[in-house]
Amino acid sequence: MNKYGNFIKITTFGESHGIFIGSVLDGFFSNYIISEKEIQKELNLRKPFTSLFSTQRKELDKLKIITGIYKKKTTGAPILMIIKNNDKKSYDYKNISLNFRPGHADYTYFKKYKYRDYRGGGRSSARETACRVLSNFFFKNFLYKKGILIRSYIKKVGIIYFNFKNWNLINNRFFLNIFFLNELKEYIIYCKNSCNSSSAEIISIINGSPSGLGNPIYSKINSLLSNLIMSINAVKSIEFGINYKNKNSFIIKDEICKNGFFSNNNGGILGGITNGQPIILKIIFKPTSSTSKKIRTINEKYLNIISQTYGRHDPCVGLRAIPVVESMISTVIINELIRNEYFIR
Repeated sequence: MNKYGNFIKITTFGESHGIFIGSVLDGFFSNYIISEKEIQKELNLRKPFTSLFSTQRKELDKLKIITGIYKKKTTGAPILMIIKNNDKKSYDYKNISLNFRPGHADYTYFKKYKYRDYRGGGRSSARETACRVLSNFFFKNFLYKKGILIRSYIKKVGIIYFNFKNWNLINNRFFLNIFFLNELKEYIIYCKNSCNSSSAEIISIINGSPSGLGNPIYSKINSLLSNLIMSINAVKSIEFGINYKNKNSFIIKDEICKNGFFSNNNGGILGGITNGQPIILKIIFKPTSSTSKKIRTINEKYLNIISQTYGRHDPCVGLRAIPVVESMISTVIINELIRNEYFIR
């Protein structure tokens, strides 16, 4: 299960400590100008070692496009994109090669496959999410030209809340006000020094989505979005709308009797189908499973042990997750537009 997307499909490959990671984008439109620099900007937003807030693994995350692009335009052929893993320190994981980290996929991968790649978690590592970001520029840029804009901000990190007004909008991206950035920095330092990790909540808003996306019952737009967003490693829950306890109220806007709404409590979705209002999602990321704290667990022989994980880990994986979340959202939206034949090229 390494492929997602209905009409435009993405296949990701590679492990945390393998030679390469990457993705194949198949079915994207031909004759579209593609800039490696712009794709690289998306990658840089989730790149390790970009700040105090992330893992100190020093990956360059340098993109290389192998196929599907000629003279900076898409040909319609599959687009193969790879990233080399440069800063692997597999030896850091040697001491847990037989141990299961609590809260991690180690145990379930071993039970399912009778074998596992313990080096950074292999395929279950957050490193895999870089593969998903590779397609984000293709989709988001295309949707933007169609008037659909996807933007996200972090609402909560651990015990710290951020109001919407704490974020500054620059070039259609949200950046945290410097005052609150310092508060966040102090909290992350505390997590690191106490060998702990933190959860995070991300709010995503989709503006410009037409009504009619999604299908009744078994292919609702919220089901499709949940499917891909919940596939992100460390995502634990997703919620739609501002206040799902209250209904949207209708208002007749003018003499032509076009229907509008007093509110958007349902987050742009009614009966699993978009109603033309902004789609609003809240995504919650769990605290990172790997910390350097000594902890009780079991090993592959099911013996009780005390284990300690070494290596370099994010104290809060949600801080680098926005481009990953937006890539999953853009994948769903562009595929639903194709399904509903909204494109007039």
